[in-house]
Amino acid sequence: MTKEKRVFNIRSFTSFALAISTIVMAWSGFILYVAPPGRIANWGTWRLMLFTKTEWQALHTIFSYLFFILFIIHLFFVNWKTFLVYFKSKLISGLNRKWELLAAIIVSTVFFIGTLRSWTPFGPVMKFGEKVKEGWGNKFETPPVLHMETYTLPQVSGLFDSTAVSEIKKLLLENNITIRENDTTLRQIAERNNKTPSEVYRIVEAKFGKAKSSQEVAGSQGQGFGKTSLETISKNSGIALEVLIARLKENGIEATGNMTLREVAEKLQTTPREVNEMLTGK
Repeated sequence: MTKEKRVFNIRSFTSFALAISTIVMAWSGFILYVAPPGRIANWGTWRLMLFTKTEWQALHTIFSYLFFILFIIHLFFVNWKTFLVYFKSKLISGLNRKWELLAAIIVSTVFFIGTLRSWTPFGPVMKFGEKVKEGWGNKFETPPVLHMETYTLPQVSGLFDSTAVSEIKKLLLENNITIRENDTTLRQIAERNNKTPSEVYRIVEAKFGKAKSSQEVAGSQGQGFGKTSLETISKNSGIALEVLIARLKENGIEATGNMTLREVAEKLQTTPREVNEMLTGK
């Protein structure tokens, strides 16, 4: 007696895949409901069930798309005959469940508007989630500056008393951290090297000390080395102002004596200290 050859059953496949997708979407949605805000999660120290917030977001999004695709396949390709028969029968006999349909529309509308307007119980549910999110801040490391993971190396250098970007790059390379461009963010550098932004930051911190906090950065805006004008640099270095302006022109910068190092640094996407080194060699 020969065994009957089993054929791959697309109906069973879509049913199983829909069930799995539903579970992943529901669970990842709950995780994101209680996950910490980006300033904590994106710094790289928070994980839940082995995954970061970014990974949970990716899982939720991709499985939502998978669910939608499987739903279309299940409805229009696998069960299309049943669906057409049901649809035609309803067109012929009319909607026999008008009250149920009306109730479903009303409930969905209340949930939709209630969520947007923060009606009870929708508002308190969302506020509870926000409270849980903020509670993570007492348990996990946060960056010295809000969303520091998005900082480029020139921006990072400004948090360490304008330490030259070249020094930071050299330090990271010595610690086997590969970098492609000066304007690469901490997050991009970390992802390329299978590390977190906080781990990259700690390497710099160990060498140059602690970075300025958000309050220190806010309090120091417009002050310090960056306010020095080219005219002052000329007087202090003994290099003629015309020579400094000519050097900047070679780098595509039309400068005047009143222009500050910070203004030049912004045009060159570097730091005031590096501009000074370029102009004076000191």
